[in-house]
Amino acid sequence: MDSANYIKRGSDFLKDKMILTYTTACQYLLDMLPEEISEAELQKYFIGDRRDYASVQDIYEQFIHSAQNYQSMPNIIKYDLRRQQIKEILYDFDVSRVKQMDADALYYIFREKFGVTSKDSKRNSWWKWSKSCVEAADFMSNFTDTDDFRKFVYQFDYNKPTRMALPLLISTKISGIGFALACDCLKELGFLNYPKPDVHLIEVFSQTGLSKADPISVFESIVEMAEVCKKVDPEVTPYKIDKIMWLICSGRFYLDDISVGRHKDDFIKYITNCHKDVEV
Repeated sequence: MDSANYIKRGSDFLKDKMILTYTTACQYLLDMLPEEISEAELQKYFIGDRRDYASVQDIYEQFIHSAQNYQSMPNIIKYDLRRQQIKEILYDFDVSRVKQMDADALYYIFREKFGVTSKDSKRNSWWKWSKSCVEAADFMSNFTDTDDFRKFVYQFDYNKPTRMALPLLISTKISGIGFALACDCLKELGFLNYPKPDVHLIEVFSQTGLSKADPISVFESIVEMAEVCKKVDPEVTPYKIDKIMWLICSGRFYLDDISVGRHKDDFIKYITNCHKDVEV
């Protein structure tokens, strides 16, 4: 894709800037691909990480997993390592039982089980996550099965404002899951219209003039980019844009266990220069 061919002047300049950014990012990612990964093999990163959930319990697990994906919490909770023990404590993720648990009591169960020695306070990551576990169970108890949950999500998938309303709603219902983590959960469940506006994407989009430096503005910008870029890539989704930018910024091709180093700063400079080349 020749990025420059899509640039034109006028009121649609921001949209053209988005197309330039997207097409340039696609080529940048291909140029930094390790030799072990072909362009065809790269496509597996864009199809969604998880669409195999079969029960409300599976969806609940994704919520509590996303709830610990905040700053240093993954290294504290160590969910992947302790999953089986956590599952036993949480009644095999039976949301009807977990929602009745007292968050403080659950916190002390976790402290004892995993030998937590950090200060006992409501700022403690374990306390915050315990509250998330209980409130996520309460939220998921509203759904009878996975189809019920899917219908709920798709009701919000009408346009950009309604789509944005869903992670905002979730963030009010589940403590510890803000807008970005709610997007992360939906994204990991395979809802491809929900990018996660994390630190990487906030820096890329705000520093290249595509959004403000806040999660909601970045979310809106990615969703709009996916819409306008259909003319150059019919397969583009907000998820795909999210993943392209994340792979460039982190350099971590995690499905292949290969790391090529971070390219975020170089990419931002490159995109900024590309924008300058086409500005009046």
